[in-house]
Amino acid sequence: MKVVIVLGGDAPASVLMNWRFKAADFSIAADGGMHACVAAGLEPDLLIGDMDSFVAKEGAPACDTIRIDGQEQTDFQKALSRPEPQGADEVVVLGGTGGRSDHFLNNLLIAASLPLHASVIFDSDNEIIHRVTSACPFACQGMDGQTVSLIPLGDCGGVCSKGFEWPLVDESMGVGKQLCQSNVARADEIAVSLESGILFLVVLKH
Repeated sequence: MKVVIVLGGDAPASVLMNWRFKAADFSIAADGGMHACVAAGLEPDLLIGDMDSFVAKEGAPACDTIRIDGQEQTDFQKALSRPEPQGADEVVVLGGTGGRSDHFLNNLLIAASLPLHASVIFDSDNEIIHRVTSACPFACQGMDGQTVSLIPLGDCGGVCSKGFEWPLVDESMGVGKQLCQSNVARADEIAVSLESGILFLVVLKH
């Protein structure tokens, strides 16, 4: 099952929004993310949040709506509490980057809590970010010449990368350890895997 979640950060272009919605089995707008959906002419399956950001200008949206008051959880956490993303094979987050850096960093931490087997993707006009775990390695074709960075979320062990200018072999990554910033793909297909921990793979689109 593929789930797309729209947050209230910088909204991607409507072309990207529409493509991701068409590929998804279920779509969720988290409060302010509904503005991006309306602007792109899209109706999600569910609107969820405390509704302190989204104000409907032309009546209530036709989709199912769940209001959850309180600030103990972010709207992203409220969206992820639903069974659809928890049971998904792929979760794509739109509007999760850009804007406030504290929101973006917290979004990465929140996304890390999803089941390790799931493919988790943050997509935007400028970059695409993939979560990599021991149960969900990364491999992709058509990558030759792309700029790629690996950002460990805490300590990561047994990190391997293939098809890069500077490949990694059984490396440890984390604070004070190996970094991998602005590496360059030198093969059509690249692959990244690890034995322990969670890292985020960032691919620049420009």
